[in-house]
This record gives sequence, structure tokens and C-alpha cells, in this order.
Amino acid sequence: MTRTRGSSPIPVVRQGSSPFHERRRATRRRVALGCGAVLVAAAGCAFIAGNPPIETAAPSAVDPEGAAAALRLAEADYEQGRFAAAAARGDSLDAAWREVEPLRALADRALSVSGRALEAQGLPGAAADRYGVLLARGPAAPLETAALERLVRILSDTSREPEAVAAILSTPRGFETVGAEDLRRLTSALTVGELRPLTETFPPETAAAAIVHAQLARLLVIGREGDEARRLAARILEGQPAEPERSTAEMIAGAETDLGSGRARIGAILPLTGDLSEVGQTLREGIELAVERYRDERPTGFDVELIFLDDASDPENTAGLVRSLEGQDVIAILGPLRSESFAAAARARRNPRLPIISPTATAVLRPAPATYTLYDAGTRSSDVAEELARWTLEELRLRRVAVLEPDGVGLGGAVNAFVRTVRENGGLLVGHERYDPGLTTFQGPIEAIAASEPDVVFAPAASASGVLAVAPQLFYYGLYNVIVIGSEAWADPAALRRLERFATDHRVIGLATDRVSPGTPWRGFVADYERRYRKTLRDNIMPALAHDAALLVLSALDGARLPIPAALAATLESGVEVEGVTGRLRPEAGRSVVRRSTEVRMLVDGSPVEADREALLAWLAEVRAAPSPFAPRDSLRVDTLRTEARRQVGTMNIR
Repeated sequence: MTRTRGSSPIPVVRQGSSPFHERRRATRRRVALGCGAVLVAAAGCAFIAGNPPIETAAPSAVDPEGAAAALRLAEADYEQGRFAAAAARGDSLDAAWREVEPLRALADRALSVSGRALEAQGLPGAAADRYGVLLARGPAAPLETAALERLVRILSDTSREPEAVAAILSTPRGFETVGAEDLRRLTSALTVGELRPLTETFPPETAAAAIVHAQLARLLVIGREGDEARRLAARILEGQPAEPERSTAEMIAGAETDLGSGRARIGAILPLTGDLSEVGQTLREGIELAVERYRDERPTGFDVELIFLDDASDPENTAGLVRSLEGQDVIAILGPLRSESFAAAARARRNPRLPIISPTATAVLRPAPATYTLYDAGTRSSDVAEELARWTLEELRLRRVAVLEPDGVGLGGAVNAFVRTVRENGGLLVGHERYDPGLTTFQGPIEAIAASEPDVVFAPAASASGVLAVAPQLFYYGLYNVIVIGSEAWADPAALRRLERFATDHRVIGLATDRVSPGTPWRGFVADYERRYRKTLRDNIMPALAHDAALLVLSALDGARLPIPAALAATLESGVEVEGVTGRLRPEAGRSVVRRSTEVRMLVDGSPVEADREALLAWLAEVRAAPSPFAPRDSLRVDTLRTEARRQVGTMNIR
């Protein structure tokens, strides 16, 4: 055959005349046959819209080599980052091959490619659907293992733990793939309502199913459904439970009437040697005192055993000590002292439902389940400030509010919380001034606040020395006729002993821990501590914090009635309030800093008493009706002052 160009013939060589071209044509035919489904229009578009791919008829002739080549195209798309194309190819190949017996294994692999590509695109729900379908078909072991691991991770990360547990139990080798500890972790996050369908579907004949049944039994005990819990425990013992579930079931089944007794081990990690050993010793004393009180008050309760481990003031020792305590079957861990050790302890737990309560960790950067601290000063001061702002607007019903803030002493969080709460509840912020607490006079900022004519001034201080510096100046520079609201430092005995009454009386304070008023739990603790250890406690709050950390565990133990970490964790997360030495304590799920209820007090004769709205408003009206304390005293008659004061009280009540 020739082709002419102008007048000259040009010979044309037929392509494929060589053996190489013949092999290439054959390969193309096989790929075309294997990719029949891929070539159907709109298959990829259906996936992008979130719909299943368009199903296509299987090829009339099966070509395994061509199918394998088609699958390699999908895998290449995934490996080269073309995730949308990989998912579309994978879905379409699966649709074309899943009913073709010789290609069933390739269809499973194609569906796995689609799932991985969907994950890479940030579509976990669609990926989980693909993995679920794949597992239901019972793929080969390596593919089944990989799909289950990916599915469980996705479901766990997206708060679909019940589905994750169901996938593990329904997959033949699911328990071996995931492991007992991860299954316990997932199961511990489930509620009674989520556990019941699982226990109905999977009887407690295997070690895996026994984990689910045992968790339901624990929660039934907590919910005061002891009879059902005992029946469930008896069924667990008929199967093949692992040792932890067997122990739980035996404990529940063996309780003839009610739970609430038996041995309970509480671990503690403290610096008993090293630089912080003195603090560690006082913390140990507080814990021991709490357990002694428990034994005196609950002689028929749990037999509590304390296990103290020394971290030698070194955070590097924390992880090993946590695992050691877990090996001794403790129900909770008290400590560690330092924030970095507290975080390390939370990470080191094998059981994420093992409660860890630190008396003294001052910061929680990443809250973890069942971990609490009693001493985050910033969070505590913010909680108090919020309550003071709310009380000002709801109880005093005074809207004109100003803030006088000391710079650089760590009160910014409290001030922000106060201002935010004022604005959210309809208050009017008329002034906000800052001062340098390192100076000797704060005249300028105080006079600027006075010029804005507030009814209430929030003037927090970080310490007794801060109160001693600012309190008299508020009076002298013009804020003698407003209600001053202060932080806990305003109730510090070291400040109250040295201040004149004009600088303290009718000041309002918020207390998370009342260590001043008579008859408080603090006073009783001081007496018990000094009698037990024969030394003066003074104002050292450390042993009281350790006491309250132990008290939270003991209260949770009584509430759960079962010495098992998950039962204690659930009780702590229920929001029950405990009357502690350092305040009314309320742990909450999802918050690692234990909340304390704020006690609102006012200072009268240098002592905090219950805040009295009428007394405060009457005092405010009287000082406003009176002449300036720096003016001549005979400028107004006394009866005129009293009449004006009564009028102003009436006006405030109307507002």
C-alpha cells in the first residue's frame, strides 16, 4: 500500500508487524476487557456525588490477567495521589466483579482501594461503609485484618463506638486483630442503652463477648439494678471469659444482697524522695487522713488499701509506676504532683477508664477521660469570677460595672471571664483600667474608674500583699461609694488582720474554699490533721487537696458499689457533688479541672459572712447620701443623710 504526496508515492509501514507490537495489542485487549466497568460513563460521577457506583454487567468472558491489570490502574491512582479517580475505579470494578466468582478476590481488593481513597479525601463515613461491606463478604485474612483495623479506627474517631464493637464481635478473627485492651477501651465508652443490643446479639460464650456483657453488668450495678446484673454475671461465668471479666462476674454473682464491700486498692504516685519530698509527705498525710476518716465513718464499707509509689520527683519515672499500679489492680491513682507527670500518667494507662486524680497539677493542656486535678488556679479563679458577675447582675441587680485589673499577676483569665459574663447577662461595662502592681500608687487608674460612676467595681488581687496595696487606695482615690468585688485573696487572714475596716467592710468576695469562716470543713480538717500528726498546719492547703482527691475516689467507690475502675469513672462523670475540705467538689465528664461551687461572702468587721443583698444596698445608699469622707463632717445633717439613704435603697430595689 502506498500514499502519494504530490507526484511521489510514499510507502506506509503497517503497525504491529513486529512481535513487540503484537504483544502490546494483546495486552491492550485484556485491559479493555478487564476495565469494562471503568469505561461505563458516569461511574466516577456517581461516587463523587456520594452515591454508589453505577453497576454494570460482568464481561461475558473472564480474563483474570486483564482484571488484574485493571486493578493495578486503580492502585496506581491511589499511590499517585489521584484519590477521587482511585475511589471511582475501585467502586466500579467491585460492581462489575463481585458476582463473578473467579474475580471475587479482585473485587474485594478493589473495594479496599476505594475505602482507602475515601479516607484520604477526608470522607470517613463513606470509607467506613466500604469497609463494612467488605468485611460482611468475608475476604481473605490479610485483607480482612487491614479492613477491620481501618474500620475500627474510623468508627472510634467519629464517636461510633457501638458500631466498632459490633464489627469486632461479628468478624471471625476480630478479637485477635484488635486485642482485648482495645475492645475494653471501646466498650467502656458505651452506655446501658448501647450495650443492651450488643448483648442480645452476641451471647457471652466467647472472651470477646464477655467483655461487653461484663461492662453492662458493671453499669447495671451502678444503676441499682443488682438482680439483673447478677443474672448477667452468671451467664458470663458459663462461657469462656478472660480473667478480668471472670473476676468481675464472680464479684457481682457472689453478692447475696447488695454490693458495697470487699477489698479496694488505691494507688498513689508522690515524690517521697528528691527535691519535692517535703510536699510529697504532706500529700501522703492528707490521703491517709481521708482513708482513716472513711474507715471510721463506714466500718462496714470497703476494705481500702493504699499503695504509695515514689517517683523521686522525676517525671521520667511516671509511666513505669502507672503500669506497676495497674498490675496491682488499683481502682484509681492519686497524683502525680507535677503537671507534666500528670499528663504522662494519663498517657501511660493501659485502661483509659482508670481514674487519675492529681491534688496539685496546675495545668491541663490536653484533658483525657477519667483524669482530674484539684489545683488549676487559673480555671478556679475564672469559675469564681463568672459566679461573681452572675451574682452581681441577678442578686444585686446592679448593671453599671467597672474592672480594675492588676497587670502581670495571672488574673487575665478571671477578668475575661467576669467581663464576658457581665456582657452576656445584660450588664454595662462602664470602665476597665489596668495598673502596675509594682508601683506604690494607683491613683490614675482608680480615679478614671471613679469618673465612670460605676455601681460595682471588680478589683481582683493575686495575693494578700496585692490586697494590702490596693484596698486603701480604692477608698482614698474615690471608690468609697461603690460595692467592691474581690477575689479569694481579699479573704486571706494575712490581709484582713492588717487592713482597717473602711478598706474591707462591705466588700464582696467569692470563695471556692472558705478557710476563714467558723464551722467550715476546713476548720474540722485542721483540727483532725494537727491532732493526728502533732504539727501545726497553718495555711498549708496541700494536705487538704490530697485529702479531697482521695475523698473523690472514696465517694465514687461508694456510689459505684463496685471496686472496678470503669465503675468509678462512670460515677465521677455523673456530676455528683462532694463536700470536701477545699470546697464543694463536682467532677464533670470532658473537663479535667474539678469544679468547685462558689460561696459568695461579704466582709463585715473584718470577717466573711453570708452576702446579704439588702444590707449591701442599704450601705451603698447610705455612703452615697453622705458627704465625701474627705469633706467637713458638718456639711449635712444626720437626719437628711438617713432620708436620702432610704430613698436610694428604694430606687435600687425598683431597678
